[in-house]
Amino acid sequence: MAFWMIFWKAVFIITVSMFAFLAVWVTIKGYSDIKTLLLKVDESHRE
Repeated sequence: MAFWMIFWKAVFIITVSMFAFLAVWVTIKGYSDIKTLLLKVDESHRE
């Protein structure tokens, strides 16, 4: 029984860690993409 408790704790910790990493990565990359998009819209609006 102890094996399964350790196994599921490890799975839980790995999953939460992956989610946290992906959330930060998507936030940073998303901000960069939106910034680029808005600059291109402003550029095309000025033309």
